[in-house]
Amino acid sequence: MLGHTRPRLLVAIGLMAFTSPGNASAWNYGCKGALPAFNDSETIIFNRESLFLLPKAWLKGSLRDLLLRDASDDVVEFAKAVDVNSGLVPKLVFTLLGHPDQKLTLTEKSSKTISDVRRRAGNQPRFEQATVYTKVYHYVSDFGYYGPFDVKMDCINYELSAPLR
Repeated sequence: MLGHTRPRLLVAIGLMAFTSPGNASAWNYGCKGALPAFNDSETIIFNRESLFLLPKAWLKGSLRDLLLRDASDDVVEFAKAVDVNSGLVPKLVFTLLGHPDQKLTLTEKSSKTISDVRRRAGNQPRFEQATVYTKVYHYVSDFGYYGPFDVKMDCINYELSAPLR
């Protein structure tokens, strides 16, 4: 049933971590956290394009392990962002794949910047900036785990500038 989500899951998770050096510029963000439903046994992960509800075991292991695992049997829900260009705004809305009338809304209640690093991107004539946050979102959904409840999430915003001339 969820076999069609496997390639999308791998691509989305990969995009959260890697940026091709051939890109003129790049921007992505993502968050992960444990849902308070079922004793924190479920995980919520989202990036600029997608949101996944998965068993908490997906938070363990290296990124490589995460990319190599088969998620098709583990995905509880898969949703897409309503606005992929909004950034980490105070209100994020995702719709269930194939059912745009069913929504999951995350409303930011608090945000704390943990680090904000801007540096030269290797030997390239451009810069990268990574900002890490701890955020608390109010979770409301009409699919998956209905809530409402608050979820603490670790988040990152990553930007790679276009080459400087």
